[in-house]
Amino acid sequence: MKPLIAICSQDADFYLLLSHILEVDGFTPMLAASIDDVLALVCAKPIAAVLLDCRADNHLAAQSSRLKQDTAVGALPCVALVHAGAEAQLIQLLQSGIDECFVRPFAPAKLLQDLRSRLAIGLTPEPATQDGRPLAYADVEMRLDTHRVSCAGKEIALGPIEFKLLRHMLENPERVLSRAELIGAAWARNRGVGARTVDVHISQLRKQLSQCSGDAAIRTVRLAGYALARSPS
Repeated sequence: MKPLIAICSQDADFYLLLSHILEVDGFTPMLAASIDDVLALVCAKPIAAVLLDCRADNHLAAQSSRLKQDTAVGALPCVALVHAGAEAQLIQLLQSGIDECFVRPFAPAKLLQDLRSRLAIGLTPEPATQDGRPLAYADVEMRLDTHRVSCAGKEIALGPIEFKLLRHMLENPERVLSRAELIGAAWARNRGVGARTVDVHISQLRKQLSQCSGDAAIRTVRLAGYALARSPS
């Protein structure tokens, strides 16, 4: 599945241009007209990253802090595309926790390279496992070389954080994993992630597994963490 990129913009021409650039490079763009639309979209789709079309006549920079404060969006890469004349918004964007800012004009290749780096796309493919087989437990299977996950034979779409969490669980089936360990596995470069954020993403992953798996489930171990285990018979 191609990574979904939310583009927050009210300029149709700019969205069409940017979406074409993203599609050619293997991404799937999705339009969001406001910060509220971005928050709703992330809840409904496995969005991989967010792009903000920041201009002097809109308020995206002023509202950008809402993205990083949201438990579902905060862990996603958020990149601001700042138009000429709106450079004064840069400090505001950086203070809100936005991951990267590009001031126009800029080479599209730099944006694409940044996205691919943050999403670990286009790097040397990993083998499924050391012996070439996929990671598997019960009826859940993950192929690292193609970034695909299937559950009871049906492919499921996971966001980048849920994918990393499930990978760590498949590598350590039935072992109780603390929230600190899961943060290290899924948010290696983000020290500001808290337990609540882990709980939210585990809840999303658990929901997707429960909808398709009859043999695997995520078990909550009070005061300890989570474990991928067999579903109760």
